[in-house]
This record gives sequence, C-alpha cells and structure tokens, in this order.
Amino acid sequence: MSDRTAPRRELIDWHTNVWLPEHLGEAQRSEMSSKTGRSVDASPEAHRRLVAGVAEKFICIAMKWNRLGIHVPNEFVAEYMAEHKGRAVGFAGIDPHDDDAPKQFEHAVARLGFRGLKFSPVYAGFHPWDEIAWRLYEMANEFKTPILWHQAAAYAKESTLENGNPILLDKIARAFPELRMIIAHVGQPWIGETVLLLRKHRQLFTDLSARYYRRWQCYNALMLAIDYDVTGQVLFGSDFPIQDTQAAVDSFRAINDWGEGVSMPRIPDALIDDILYNRPLGLLWPDLA
Repeated sequence: MSDRTAPRRELIDWHTNVWLPEHLGEAQRSEMSSKTGRSVDASPEAHRRLVAGVAEKFICIAMKWNRLGIHVPNEFVAEYMAEHKGRAVGFAGIDPHDDDAPKQFEHAVARLGFRGLKFSPVYAGFHPWDEIAWRLYEMANEFKTPILWHQAAAYAKESTLENGNPILLDKIARAFPELRMIIAHVGQPWIGETVLLLRKHRQLFTDLSARYYRRWQCYNALMLAIDYDVTGQVLFGSDFPIQDTQAAVDSFRAINDWGEGVSMPRIPDALIDDILYNRPLGLLWPDLA
C-alpha cells in the first residue's frame, strides 16, 4: 500500500476534562481526590501541556450536575476549545432537571459549537427513561448530536447508583437507532452489560478512560470485547486529569505486563495499536472523517 492511500494514524483522546477549581467546589474536589486517589487539576494550563501537547485531537467535556453543585460551564469549555480549532470537539454539559435544558442544549450546539451532549444519570440523579431527559434525546437525534454517558460507578456519596446500569440505555438505543452514543469507562463495573450492548447496537461505542490503571478490569473488558467482536467500537480516552494522555497511553501499552512468573493470554499488541491510532472522529461525526 502506498503512503498516499495508507490510513492516517492519529492519537485521539476521546475523554478529557477541563475545569477550574471553583467549577467543582471545595467539597467535591476533596471527595474526588480522596476517593479516586488521582489528580483533580484540569486547569487550561495543565490541559494544554498534558493533553493538547500530546494528542493530535481530543474531546473536551463540560458538566452540569446540580445535585452535586458541579458546574463546568459550556461557555468556559467553548472558549478553551476555540484555542484548538480543528483539534478539539466538545460535549456540552446539561442537567435535564433545568426547566430551560432544551434551550441550553440548542444554544450550546447552535451558538457555542458543541458537537455532543454529556449525561450522567448517576451524578445528576435522574432515571435515563425520565421524560425530562427524553426530550433532550429527541433533540440530539434531530441535531445528529452524539451522547456521551457516564453510565457507570461514581465516587460521590450523593450519586444514585440505581440509575447507573448501562442496560438502561438499551431502551434509548432501540428508540433512536441512528443516534450515536458513547458509554464512558466501559460502564464499569457493568463491563459485561456494556459489551453486550455494543454487540446489539452498532451505533454504540465505549471508551477505556480511567480503566488502564485498573488493569484487571481493563484486561477483562478487552477480552470480552474480543470475544464478542466489538473491538472496533472501543475508543481510547484518558479521563484527564485522572490520567494525562501520555500516562494513559503508557499504561494501556503495559496492560500485558503482569510481572515475573505470571502467564496470562495477551491482549494483542496490534489491537492496542489499533485502538490508539485508528479511531477517527468520523466514527461519531461523518463530516469530520
């Protein structure tokens, strides 16, 4: 194959955060830090150095979880993304409990340039089938705006794990078969359910963000993805600041390093390389192919 026709290899970080301390509040920053044991510095300066300085393209995520008092404004994230035109793609943060949530969503897409919508039933405290959220799915489907789900475990004591099982997304995927969606963190701890959803609904994807340093969990998720032939729907992401982009790459590449005397079936190096460098933005946004 000639260089002219060879597919372009790009490192895309599909899951990164950028915020200021006041966007989380002191109590949430303290709880996040103590329970995850990871960095909570997602300042623009840190993001420029540790994400934008490494990845060729990246996703930036805004958040609005009224229940926790967390608000990373869409305007703030949009301003940061403007520094990286052509490289950054944004998911707007909307809390469906807000009466004007549809207006916020339309403004984020039409005025601020967001290309996706971030939801967390666990952190925001709503059932995924609730009509206050369903109205936003209908808009996302109309706008062809993908949804990123934190449909997984949560650190905050106020979080609502009863809303977190990824199986609850099956009804939404059936209702909107053309709406592309990402389940963050392989939906952990429900990784088996997530993989089954990927097989059932080919418009669904998942990212491995914040899983590489949980090696056993990440390893099992990848083995299940191989077994169910859904590895093409698995995306690389760091969940910065939980890991920076390079640290996530390095720990992903070390997934088979179990130590002396331990023999485990290997995650193929070719698959790791494929996930790192062959997941173009066109999977979610055909116009960005």
